[in-house]
Amino acid sequence: MVVGYGGRKIIMKNDDTSYYGRILIKALAKNYPDNYYILYSPENESNKRLTALFNEDSVRVKFPRSHIHNKNGWYTKNGIVRSAKGHGVNTFHGIDDGIASGFSGSNFPTVFTMTDPLYRNASGWVERMLMQRRARKACKIAKRIIALNEVDRQTIIDHYHVKPDDVEVVHPCFFDGCDESVPDNMFEILREKYHLPERFVLYKGRLDKNDNLTEAMQLVHALRNNKISIVMLGYRTNHFDRVIKEEAHNIHMFHRFKQVDKIHLADLTAVCKMAKAVIIPNTDRARDLYKIINAQRSGAIVICKDSAKAREIGGDGAIYYDDIHQGADMLSDVLEDENKKAALLEAARANTERFTAKVLADHMIHIYRSILTHRRLYQQ
Repeated sequence: MVVGYGGRKIIMKNDDTSYYGRILIKALAKNYPDNYYILYSPENESNKRLTALFNEDSVRVKFPRSHIHNKNGWYTKNGIVRSAKGHGVNTFHGIDDGIASGFSGSNFPTVFTMTDPLYRNASGWVERMLMQRRARKACKIAKRIIALNEVDRQTIIDHYHVKPDDVEVVHPCFFDGCDESVPDNMFEILREKYHLPERFVLYKGRLDKNDNLTEAMQLVHALRNNKISIVMLGYRTNHFDRVIKEEAHNIHMFHRFKQVDKIHLADLTAVCKMAKAVIIPNTDRARDLYKIINAQRSGAIVICKDSAKAREIGGDGAIYYDDIHQGADMLSDVLEDENKKAALLEAARANTERFTAKVLADHMIHIYRSILTHRRLYQQ
């Protein structure tokens, strides 16, 4: 089986789409190495994310030939269709970027995944409108549409008027580095390396206004143990400098507050284990759901904003809150009771078995094979 991907964002960008695309490709390549996976992108540019994918023997990257002047046209129209057929691709999978219009009217097996059905993370309303227009066309072309959770599935059905039987939920998997063991002496080394406080709650994100950072800070401030700090991992933004730091002063939290630009990926699992908890104050976006899975698998207590998406992903292995003081009380109860803490961590670990790379790969391969089988029956 040869699977082609619409991978402009997967290999070039650093956003929710690219993260999902990379973990999907790695899961497939690891568990089904006999297949070939071809990434298509109109942008021929070298970067670390692209180089990392070359470590998989079954992954190939294809760009338009140098003589093609309109490379975006190649990617969105008939050029990529001719390339896919020439490379022997028998299933094409578009992720967020849509599906080339050249696949329309053909019986070519196509799959379309939307990590954010309404494209709320678009840079502006014009881009959002254009992305939704492309998604609407892709929904008409694709033989199967993939959502990452049940809420998004219903959104796709309602907003894009898709038949329920054509939309399927395929949960993402956790980052494979979450399973790496951490030597006991590493914790103190990392504490000195990143100047981390003795006791802290960890937030990892973009430090933007949509991340509810003031709420996270207020929740930590309301904990019964007033020696617990909050560590915000992410690059400083204007919102951070103008709003978050001012709020830290206003609630007398500045001495229990630390911001770290970057923690090396190899150290992230250990830092999660060091934290008293990982807080996720926004659970509406794909990236927030990835955080829940990764933090649980790393062995951290997870406390997150209550939502249908969060409960679907976090299961019984997380603390959910609506009110700041309610969340602070629940987290304090867990931190003060070793039995409650052990039970929550055990439930979290068991919950992550739903999100292994093998589960993701098995589910996706089943979808590819089912639409291939349907195509053959249709042709007979």
